[in-house]
Amino acid sequence: MSQIGTQTGTSILAPRPPAPTDKFQLAGDPRRARLMVDRMTFGFTRAELALYNQLGFEGYLAYHLHPSAIDDSAVDAYLAINAPTLIMTPLQLSQLSQQSDATNQLIRARLYRAIFSKRQLFERAVECFTDHFNIWIRDEPSTYLKVADDRDVVRANALGTFPAMLRASAHSASMLSYLNNDTNTAAAPNENYARELMELHTLSVSGGYSQSDVHEVARCLTGWTYYTGTPANAYTFRYNSAVHDVGQKIVLGNIIPARPAASGQQDGDDVLNILANHPSTRQFVARKIIRHFHMYDPAPQALVDSVAATYLATGGDIAAMISTVLRYAYNSPTVTPKFKRPSHLLASTLRGLNAIVTATNNLQTPLTEAGHVPFDWQSPDGFPDALTSWTGLLLARWNFGARLMNNSNSNNGDWWSTSTSAGVRVDHTTVVGTSTTAATIVNAINLNLFNGQLPKPEQTLLLNYLLPTPTTTTIREALGLAVSLPTFQWY
Repeated sequence: MSQIGTQTGTSILAPRPPAPTDKFQLAGDPRRARLMVDRMTFGFTRAELALYNQLGFEGYLAYHLHPSAIDDSAVDAYLAINAPTLIMTPLQLSQLSQQSDATNQLIRARLYRAIFSKRQLFERAVECFTDHFNIWIRDEPSTYLKVADDRDVVRANALGTFPAMLRASAHSASMLSYLNNDTNTAAAPNENYARELMELHTLSVSGGYSQSDVHEVARCLTGWTYYTGTPANAYTFRYNSAVHDVGQKIVLGNIIPARPAASGQQDGDDVLNILANHPSTRQFVARKIIRHFHMYDPAPQALVDSVAATYLATGGDIAAMISTVLRYAYNSPTVTPKFKRPSHLLASTLRGLNAIVTATNNLQTPLTEAGHVPFDWQSPDGFPDALTSWTGLLLARWNFGARLMNNSNSNNGDWWSTSTSAGVRVDHTTVVGTSTTAATIVNAINLNLFNGQLPKPEQTLLLNYLLPTPTTTTIREALGLAVSLPTFQWY
């Protein structure tokens, strides 16, 4: 079986996604358990299901909401060797002779963590807020500074509080550079960051601010920049009082008094407090979390209000808001499925197939084709989380499974390799065991990839492909087909 290359769309690997109005019926426990594992991780595995069944829903949720208590030393050890730039200071990152090393190591570390980290819900939260506070990694100097932003802003606060993450982002050299606040001065105001701070980070485009508010917030943030050169604190936050606008400002009806330049940083701090505590921010963040963990169109309004109320009661505790959403999903009689974005599909495929990954350089290739390389979204709104944004690049999704399992690759199935460092392999026996007949192989695939919930028509497709006598090649290819079926594309 080769990868799909025709335009006819007649291959078994060319299923169309079901209509977005289809529902997961949760009357039976197996479907509910699978759904909750899928929503809290980057893909169902038998090990995660066993942990869920052992702990129960509340125990499993509590387990994942406390990532520091989860042993992730194997992933940490891999990244210490293969992504040493992750722990570098901004100054060290700026002095790399090949700054693309920082970019590539950050991208590949994100993918490796999604596949292998035991802290799966934490990684899902990191994905959510990376998009929320998006910074394009190809934009200088974020080609290297995004490493520090990812570590010190998003990962440091992904299950902490939203106000703390907002403040950390506002002090990030990568964000200040990306949205041009490093050039925002009293003499030459730059409103770019001020606008995105309200439109994308807090209030939302319909959150009740005006152009006057944009101008006033920009005035409050004059002088918010970062150190340059080669001091130890290079590329960290700096308040430059010499370029701050000292006059009175009015933001969303709040008077921010005139202050001496030396204490003018407080203007920006006041703005962040106003925005973090605004009712529109609570609603916007609630909708963002609901969309990421539950459904494309956040509803009913009572759920949005409930998550917003959790924000208010907890000071914006992200873990508490995620808990509110997941408990709602758990108690829902039906849940609308979500279509896996390409990086989610990649991670869930390699997780489900028990892939062995010893090098991650080739993991970027299918995501480049599918338009979903982590951090590589140019505009500040982040990768879209909408069905219509991802259903037009299906060929790359289907080819992914075919390429991964195609035995014609060199090095014992290493992926797209002409060298021994290709680094991605799948041993099909970890999924199908010693099964030798078409029927038992399909049963094993159904159990280990779908928790026994693969629809009969899709089982029949796999069965017919394996008949009359399965071989090693057709078994591997059947696994490639399985991860390309419609059911695997949704969670």
